[in-house]
Amino acid sequence: MTTTMPPELAVDDLLFSAKLDYVKFTNGGMKIGLPVLTGSHNWTRPTRGSKDWELTVHDPTAADLRIIAREYENPMIMAVEVAVDVAPKAFLDEATHAHQLEALYLAVAARFRPEDKALWDYGQRGAVDAPRMKPQPLERRFARPDEEVLYGHRGDFMQSKLYLKTLDQGAILPRAGQRVRMEVTLRRNACMLFGLDKANDLFGYAYRAKFTTNFRIVDRPEVRAVRGLSETDFNKRTTRMLRAWKTAGVGKFAVGDAPREDVLVHAVAKVKSRARAQLPSDQYRLVRDQRANAKIGAALTGLQRRMKTA
Repeated sequence: MTTTMPPELAVDDLLFSAKLDYVKFTNGGMKIGLPVLTGSHNWTRPTRGSKDWELTVHDPTAADLRIIAREYENPMIMAVEVAVDVAPKAFLDEATHAHQLEALYLAVAARFRPEDKALWDYGQRGAVDAPRMKPQPLERRFARPDEEVLYGHRGDFMQSKLYLKTLDQGAILPRAGQRVRMEVTLRRNACMLFGLDKANDLFGYAYRAKFTTNFRIVDRPEVRAVRGLSETDFNKRTTRMLRAWKTAGVGKFAVGDAPREDVLVHAVAKVKSRARAQLPSDQYRLVRDQRANAKIGAALTGLQRRMKTA
């Protein structure tokens, strides 16, 4: 499927849901026996040759996490991944659903833009179509449905992703269960900055307030109001903006905020390199899609309710 403009994001025809995709724990390197959990779990060594163990639980329920907090003595959170899924409400047939999913992916990928002032400042952003491949820039094109959009390096302490989810734990999902997924992954330092230090911190946590901005969906770009700008120049900027939006969606617009003071030099260099292919932030701004983001916020509220205080 090809496109020269982001497809419409028909919010009323979509279902939004949020979940904890996985949580990784450790407690002094101990490995213990656990009761049967609803989510799948596995023990791994954090590094080759390490004597420590880390416990990763995929698709954990609140009950799973209470068991871990109790049996594993409120272990440290080493990583947590929060996911927001978007899918068509109605399932008509296999072919129609496949077509709808591809159109939905293109619509969301063209608009998915976590807040500009992020903890990792977009040191890397691009699309990959295979594991361990170098991300390809998205300043001059849209992401394809077979690609995964990345914000931040895979090893960074914080990263956002967007992809068409067709597999779960290596198994192909039924067509009706396939959806577009947005994820934010926090590793140890970011977990602490977000106030998720120990297992019990997952209960009663303000998921909506803390994570909504990391799933921002953009409705459209706008020309910034500039005092003294002539009508001719305003029209020129508008034409340039619409051409850019049709070419690459949000990828064609530069980050608006200055990098954090503690951002690595190479990350700043990459942001500046991208900016040369983008429209400048002092002339254009990205307008949030209020309805889509309200749906995302409601989905995160649902997660918050499920993870009520233990």
